[in-house]
Amino acid sequence: MRKNILILFTVLSLAAGAVAAENKGAEDEGIKVIPLIRYDYLSLDSRSIKSPGAGIVVNSEDVMFIGTYTRHSFGDPLLYGYPEVYHTIDTLLDGKAGRHQYLGIFKSESDKPVSGGLHTFQAAAVYGYEIIAGNNLSLVLGGGLAVSDFGIERSDGEPWPVIPVPLVRMNYNSEWIDAKFECITSPNFSFTLAPESRVRFTCDLRMDQTRDMRDLIFDFALACRFFNPSHEMGDFAGISAGFKNDNYGAFNLGGHDGEESIEVHYYAVYGALDFSILKVTGGYAFSGRELYREEEKVDAGDGYFVSVQGLYQF
Repeated sequence: MRKNILILFTVLSLAAGAVAAENKGAEDEGIKVIPLIRYDYLSLDSRSIKSPGAGIVVNSEDVMFIGTYTRHSFGDPLLYGYPEVYHTIDTLLDGKAGRHQYLGIFKSESDKPVSGGLHTFQAAAVYGYEIIAGNNLSLVLGGGLAVSDFGIERSDGEPWPVIPVPLVRMNYNSEWIDAKFECITSPNFSFTLAPESRVRFTCDLRMDQTRDMRDLIFDFALACRFFNPSHEMGDFAGISAGFKNDNYGAFNLGGHDGEESIEVHYYAVYGALDFSILKVTGGYAFSGRELYREEEKVDAGDGYFVSVQGLYQF
């Protein structure tokens, strides 16, 4: 286990060092520090989950770091004697130097993050080169290494901890659409129609697994901003209504070689009030389900959810 942790931090350190080296001596354009807090609450017929969390964003012209931590508390006993408290840790280091891009990623969702075994976290370090750098289109291709338990065993039965992964990043911007596609270990796609209009449509899609249609996580929303982007007040506030398929987890239990996991899915229709520094979202949640061991499904019923997020820029 110590060896795996050493590999993880070595990978991330190399990514950070590469970014620092490429940007050494560059003019300092200023660093923005944005702390954030969040509280989510999901209440279904047979399940409730409280999820307080906090994080920080550090952003400069060429380097961005995002780190968040969330504690999830299940309100009722889970099956099989599973623990009722889990932790989510997400970090991203994203740097660039000219057409060169570097990413370091670490993510853990478990009752025992990292200490529970190789299967309780994922880490990756990747490099990409921007082969297309147009006014409207950007395309970055590259690759790197990822560390986790990917289900690949060595001859002695131990998991193979490191595999190569691709990097694909594509951005397209115009007056009528902003679109982004990114793939490292799984695909993510998002777009905004009429991004310069007060009324706009947004879509976010991702798929981490391919077990069934509930693995397609999506969020569709119709938003109305209170002011145009060119207004002296700026594009800082608005309201929206949407439909989404969301999830908690999958949380991998520490010390079980990746065989024990719990995940919660639910659909929801919702409304949101967004003042940039404060965003409140709430709505009706339905067709909730719990997924144990990636295959045992338990109906969790209907209910509601509330999410409050606050941030402030220094």
